[in-house]
Amino acid sequence: MTVVYLVLATLATYRAARMIALEDGPFDVFTRIQERAGQKSWVGRGLACPLCISFWLALPAALVVGQNDWRGLALMWLGIAGGAVVLHRVIQ
Repeated sequence: MTVVYLVLATLATYRAARMIALEDGPFDVFTRIQERAGQKSWVGRGLACPLCISFWLALPAALVVGQNDWRGLALMWLGIAGGAVVLHRVIQ
């Protein structure tokens, strides 16, 4: 069952990162967030990059998948983020 959760967490992370970075969102919510952050700060530049966002969104996904120790959590975090990068590269 862990593999299924890993795949679902990777897909969800990629979808959420793509939505935040590249889409307007409902009622232009993501556009407004990006405009408010601007492009001069590292946060604003990061919000325009689906790969950057997927790295940070992979952490809560790894917590949901559930690992008991910090090594397993770190491995799951980087694995989910890496899977999102692979998906992005394949789709692009």
